[in-house]
Amino acid sequence: MCPVTQRSPAVDQVDVTDAQLVERTIEEVADRGPLRAVVFAAGLFDWAPADEADPASWARLFDVNLTSAAVLTRLVLPHLLAAAPSALIYIGSGAGHQKFANNAAYVASKHGLAGLAGAVFLDVRDRDVKVSLISPGLVAAGAGALSPAGQARPEQLLAAEDVAAAVRFVVTFPARGCPTEIHLQPQRNPN
Repeated sequence: MCPVTQRSPAVDQVDVTDAQLVERTIEEVADRGPLRAVVFAAGLFDWAPADEADPASWARLFDVNLTSAAVLTRLVLPHLLAAAPSALIYIGSGAGHQKFANNAAYVASKHGLAGLAGAVFLDVRDRDVKVSLISPGLVAAGAGALSPAGQARPEQLLAAEDVAAAVRFVVTFPARGCPTEIHLQPQRNPN
């Protein structure tokens, strides 16, 4: 979670699966000034065929990738509504719109995040809170950097700065509109 205040940027890292800690952190950040933008960027990845996957790993993955996003949403919306116009941005994945073998839990969690973002947008759109899902393809960080394509040609992957530019685009977009979904792909095929 990376709450940002208008007066001074603040980055607070918390265990997103600890709802009480997340709530305390949100309150501490909100005490510094109004919340105008919140970016949910937490995520876990797991490579495993569905028939060999560890149920505990899947439970942890869903907790981080989807349940914590839903909890965060409920906790930050009152602050974003009070500070509107404002923005809630979820960093998803290209896997939220496709299917891939050997990572069913990840794909399912990112499909769920896409559904959450879309439904939350409908709930708050008339109250001046932009809700957007940014779905990058392979990024030269995290699982993308560890992928075969990332290891073979990291210079052809998206950079973290590319995702940050998309976040900035949503936050600075005029309040009369909302880029509800942004798909980012590397310009060159890294495969």
